[in-house]
Amino acid sequence: MSNTNVNVWVDADSCPVQSEIIEVCSLYELKPQFIATVNHYSAEKAAAGWMFVDDGSQSVDIFILNRVQPGDIVITQDLSLGVLMTGQGVYVLTPRGKLVKENDAELIMNQKFIRQQSMKQRKKWKGPSAFSDKNREEFRSKLEHLLSVHEGI
Repeated sequence: MSNTNVNVWVDADSCPVQSEIIEVCSLYELKPQFIATVNHYSAEKAAAGWMFVDDGSQSVDIFILNRVQPGDIVITQDLSLGVLMTGQGVYVLTPRGKLVKENDAELIMNQKFIRQQSMKQRKKWKGPSAFSDKNREEFRSKLEHLLSVHEGI
Protein backbone atom coordinates (compact mmCIF):
# COMPACT_ATOMS: atom_id res chain seq x y z
CA MET A 1 0.00 0.00 0.00
CA SER A 2 1.46 3.34 -1.04
CA ASN A 3 1.36 6.30 1.31
CA THR A 4 1.12 9.52 -0.67
CA ASN A 5 0.74 11.66 2.45
CA VAL A 6 4.39 11.62 3.44
CA ASN A 7 7.54 12.82 1.76
CA VAL A 8 11.00 11.73 2.81
CA TRP A 9 13.51 14.58 2.37
CA VAL A 10 17.22 13.82 2.57
CA ASP A 11 19.92 16.41 3.26
CA ALA A 12 22.19 14.34 1.02
CA ASP A 13 25.51 16.22 0.90
CA SER A 14 27.14 14.00 3.50
CA CYS A 15 24.53 11.35 4.23
CA PRO A 16 26.08 7.95 4.99
CA VAL A 17 22.79 6.00 4.85
CA GLN A 18 21.61 6.67 1.30
CA SER A 19 21.24 3.01 0.34
CA GLU A 20 19.32 2.26 3.54
CA ILE A 21 16.93 5.13 2.81
CA ILE A 22 16.27 3.82 -0.69
CA GLU A 23 15.75 0.25 0.53
CA VAL A 24 13.39 1.14 3.39
CA CYS A 25 11.39 3.66 1.36
CA SER A 26 10.92 1.13 -1.44
CA LEU A 27 9.14 -1.17 1.05
CA TYR A 28 6.51 1.58 1.39
CA GLU A 29 6.49 2.52 -2.30
CA LEU A 30 8.00 5.93 -1.49
CA LYS A 31 10.63 7.77 -3.51
CA PRO A 32 12.89 9.74 -1.19
CA GLN A 33 13.83 13.25 -2.25
CA PHE A 34 17.63 13.54 -2.17
CA ILE A 35 18.75 17.18 -2.12
CA ALA A 36 22.42 18.12 -2.55
CA THR A 37 24.53 21.05 -3.64
CA VAL A 38 25.82 21.13 -7.21
CA ASN A 39 29.34 20.22 -6.12
CA HIS A 40 27.95 16.73 -5.37
CA TYR A 41 26.48 16.39 -8.86
CA SER A 42 26.94 13.22 -10.87
CA ALA A 43 25.06 12.01 -13.92
CA GLU A 44 24.14 8.84 -12.00
CA LYS A 45 22.57 10.82 -9.14
CA ALA A 46 20.75 13.12 -11.56
CA ALA A 47 19.36 10.10 -13.41
CA ALA A 48 18.14 8.71 -10.07
CA GLY A 49 16.10 11.89 -9.55
CA TRP A 50 18.30 13.79 -7.11
CA MET A 51 17.72 17.54 -6.94
CA PHE A 52 20.70 19.88 -6.93
CA VAL A 53 20.82 23.41 -5.52
CA ASP A 54 23.40 26.20 -5.56
CA ASP A 55 26.60 25.64 -3.65
CA GLY A 56 25.96 27.65 -0.50
CA SER A 57 26.31 26.83 3.16
CA GLN A 58 22.54 26.71 3.75
CA SER A 59 21.18 26.06 0.25
CA VAL A 60 19.99 22.50 0.93
CA ASP A 61 18.48 23.54 4.28
CA ILE A 62 16.51 26.40 2.72
CA PHE A 63 15.30 24.19 -0.15
CA ILE A 64 13.96 21.60 2.29
CA LEU A 65 12.50 24.17 4.71
CA ASN A 66 10.52 25.76 1.87
CA ARG A 67 8.96 22.47 0.80
CA VAL A 68 8.51 20.31 3.90
CA GLN A 69 4.98 19.70 5.20
CA PRO A 70 3.68 18.48 8.56
CA GLY A 71 4.03 14.71 8.77
CA ASP A 72 7.00 14.59 6.39
CA ILE A 73 10.28 12.95 7.39
CA VAL A 74 13.59 14.77 7.04
CA ILE A 75 16.90 12.95 7.32
CA THR A 76 19.77 15.25 8.23
CA GLN A 77 22.89 15.50 10.35
CA ASP A 78 22.20 19.21 10.79
CA LEU A 79 20.55 19.39 14.21
CA SER A 80 19.96 23.14 13.88
CA LEU A 81 17.92 22.48 10.76
CA GLY A 82 16.17 19.67 12.60
CA VAL A 83 14.95 21.81 15.48
CA LEU A 84 13.52 24.35 13.04
CA MET A 85 11.25 21.68 11.59
CA THR A 86 10.13 19.71 14.64
CA GLY A 87 7.88 22.60 15.68
CA GLN A 88 6.16 22.29 12.29
CA GLY A 89 5.11 18.68 12.89
CA VAL A 90 7.97 17.24 10.84
CA TYR A 91 9.81 14.08 11.90
CA VAL A 92 13.57 14.65 11.88
CA LEU A 93 15.88 11.66 11.93
CA THR A 94 19.67 11.69 11.99
CA PRO A 95 21.73 9.12 10.07
CA ARG A 96 22.67 7.64 13.45
CA GLY A 97 19.01 6.92 14.19
CA LYS A 98 18.31 9.74 16.65
CA LEU A 99 14.81 11.16 16.37
CA VAL A 100 15.07 14.89 17.05
CA LYS A 101 12.23 16.15 19.24
CA GLU A 102 10.92 19.67 19.67
CA ASN A 103 12.00 19.77 23.31
CA ASP A 104 15.61 19.01 22.23
CA ALA A 105 15.92 22.51 20.73
CA GLU A 106 17.38 24.29 23.75
CA LEU A 107 20.04 21.66 24.38
CA ILE A 108 20.99 21.44 20.69
CA MET A 109 21.29 25.20 20.29
CA ASN A 110 23.27 25.56 23.54
CA GLN A 111 25.71 22.85 22.40
CA LYS A 112 26.10 24.58 19.05
CA PHE A 113 26.83 27.90 20.79
CA ILE A 114 29.46 26.30 23.05
CA ARG A 115 31.05 24.52 20.08
CA GLN A 116 31.22 27.78 18.09
CA GLN A 117 32.72 29.68 21.02
CA SER A 118 35.29 26.95 21.51
CA MET A 119 36.22 27.04 17.84
CA LYS A 120 36.62 30.84 17.94
CA GLN A 121 39.14 30.39 20.74
CA ARG A 122 40.86 27.73 18.64
CA LYS A 123 40.18 25.03 21.17
CA LYS A 124 39.78 21.53 19.87
CA TRP A 125 36.28 20.13 19.78
CA LYS A 126 35.86 16.39 19.75
CA GLY A 127 33.68 15.35 16.84
CA PRO A 128 31.37 12.37 16.69
CA SER A 129 32.67 8.82 16.88
CA ALA A 130 33.19 6.88 13.67
CA PHE A 131 30.00 5.83 11.92
CA SER A 132 29.33 2.17 12.69
CA ASP A 133 27.18 -0.72 11.52
CA LYS A 134 25.26 -0.33 14.78
CA ASN A 135 24.46 3.29 13.80
CA ARG A 136 23.33 2.06 10.38
CA GLU A 137 20.99 -0.54 11.93
CA GLU A 138 19.62 1.95 14.46
CA PHE A 139 18.83 4.32 11.61
CA ARG A 140 17.15 1.61 9.53
CA SER A 141 15.04 0.52 12.50
CA LYS A 142 13.87 4.07 13.29
CA LEU A 143 13.06 4.88 9.66
CA GLU A 144 11.09 1.63 9.29
CA HIS A 145 9.19 2.46 12.48
CA LEU A 146 8.34 6.01 11.32
CA LEU A 147 7.09 4.77 7.97
CA SER A 148 5.10 1.92 9.52
CA VAL A 149 3.35 4.41 11.81
CA HIS A 150 2.37 6.44 8.73
CA GLU A 151 1.01 3.28 7.13
CA GLY A 152 -0.86 2.30 10.30
CA ILE A 153 1.07 -0.96 10.67
